[in-house]
Amino acid sequence: MSYDLYLLRKVDAGDDPAAAYERLEELDDREPTAAEEQELRRLAADLQAASPGLDLSDSPRGFHLQLGYESERPVVIDIGADEITMSWSYGADEAEPALDEVGLYLPVFERHGYIAYDPQLERVFDPALDRTGAAEVQRYVQDRVFGGDGATRDRRPWWRRLLGR
Repeated sequence: MSYDLYLLRKVDAGDDPAAAYERLEELDDREPTAAEEQELRRLAADLQAASPGLDLSDSPRGFHLQLGYESERPVVIDIGADEITMSWSYGADEAEPALDEVGLYLPVFERHGYIAYDPQLERVFDPALDRTGAAEVQRYVQDRVFGGDGATRDRRPWWRRLLGR
């Protein structure tokens, strides 16, 4: 389970980013055109420049770029032809490291013509205004899924909790 931000092209989002987000579900996976792939690779390179050490992996099938998976970054980025996400795990102790990293990436996405839509908050994500709300959503989910806040959560593997060990 992860907290996801969807990067929408400003021209596609227009005046209704929520509707643009909903339209993503209707899209089939497709290969980008050569020009789109070139632009998406430039985007990935600019994201790497913003955060040294951010790894880039190509999918063995179809076009799909992944950033931040191998170096275990607080935020991972998936780039496809029609869908781009930035995500972090609800299992992370705190949302703040991920939100700090999101703050590094958002200006890069904005320069490339994207806005970040937050389906959890159901609006365009503004790091200055929504940081607290995103952290609260993370704590809420942690309480519901993991039972308790980060300070008191039982960190034993699920099977040990089940057996009472």
